[in-house]
Amino acid sequence: MNAATPSDPWAAFAELLEEEVAKLAALSTSARAMTDALVAHDPAAISASDEQLERDRRLHEHAHNRRVAMQKRGFGPMPLRTVVTYAPAPINRVLYNAVAQIAYSTTALTITINNNRALVSAGMDRLAKTIGILQRAGTEQSGTYKRRGIVKPTAGHVVLSSSV
Repeated sequence: MNAATPSDPWAAFAELLEEEVAKLAALSTSARAMTDALVAHDPAAISASDEQLERDRRLHEHAHNRRVAMQKRGFGPMPLRTVVTYAPAPINRVLYNAVAQIAYSTTALTITINNNRALVSAGMDRLAKTIGILQRAGTEQSGTYKRRGIVKPTAGHVVLSSSV
């Protein structure tokens, strides 16, 4: 919708809603990129994805706040789905599609965020287990028993399997 004029508040509202949808889509793409980086265990990619995700989150938040401010000025605390029912017929379909896209994208983003949290949690658990193994290896008296005492391993190497 590019026909927004000061005299057409519905067109302006539709533009704000479409901008919010676009920013939400970009945020979802960034969240999926974070998932890929977490799965790949690439620290540089994780850091870059985190920065991009934060930028996209701020952009979406700004677009959302602008749309909500306009909505509240015109309709008070009325929910978005109810506001859309008041739209004139020519713009009604555009608004309904945008609301449906927001609902779909929000659900998809929630799933992606929960997956990312699970990946981070699994990585933290693996890190804690690895540190525990290294601490035990450094403090326990491991080695081979011989007649005159225990012979310590030469370099104190620790071998970790991928199942830790």
